Amino acid sequence: MRIRVFFIYLMAVCCQFAVFADDAEAESRHIKAVLFNGDSIEGYLRSDLKTGLKNMFSKSGTIRQYINVGVEPKGGDTRRYSASEIKEYRFVETTEGYPEGFTVVSEKINSPAPFKPNTCVRGFAGELYRGENGSILKWNVWESTGGRNVQSRVVPVIGVKFKGAKAAYGLITNGGVSLALLRNYLKKRAPEFKKIIEDYYYNCEDHKAHFWELRDNPSSILRLYDEYVKTHGPIDDPDALSM
Repeated sequence: MRIRVFFIYLMAVCCQFAVFADDAEAESRHIKAVLFNGDSIEGYLRSDLKTGLKNMFSKSGTIRQYINVGVEPKGGDTRRYSASEIKEYRFVETTEGYPEGFTVVSEKINSPAPFKPNTCVRGFAGELYRGENGSILKWNVWESTGGRNVQSRVVPVIGVKFKGAKAAYGLITNGGVSLALLRNYLKKRAPEFKKIIEDYYYNCEDHKAHFWELRDNPSSILRLYDEYVKTHGPIDDPDALSM
């Protein structure tokens, strides 16, 4: 099973490389990046097998921790950057939904391990929404099906990074809402906010409607946090600033 998953992932890396080699796709790979040391760079995302394998064998296997950037869309020198070097990068090509270009940020992301639900890794996540007190991010994880024939696949996660929290925690995995890991984290760091979330999504009369609202508009959870911050201040987790 592991060998089959490996080859599926390897084929995906190779296919991505083939797409990136197409000149017509060059501008869709054109980025401007800001580094943690304050420097900025501009170039083109360049996929290569070594970077793909390095991501595959990173701590999570799905959360991207490395990107390869070249000055030119094809040919010439490239450099591999880690998520501990690049603070964020923005695509130069704009879209209707992202008139300033889609942004990818380097952030600590919850990647739970057995008996360690708050384990995190630093990696790249697409930024779907940025508010005053938090952001909504998107990344990928492995999902395994149960039963006799266990199957693993890569699925999208949409999560929230609250201002002051140490990491982004998942809200929606492959279309299904779950707040278990977020609630477990808040139990120690912000118990009063945890109660607000539980009252809103589990205990009130309209909790089902609130769940549907969260699934359809994940940024709606930030409204609860905005109100919480007015009277309590943001979460104060000392691990938030560590790399």
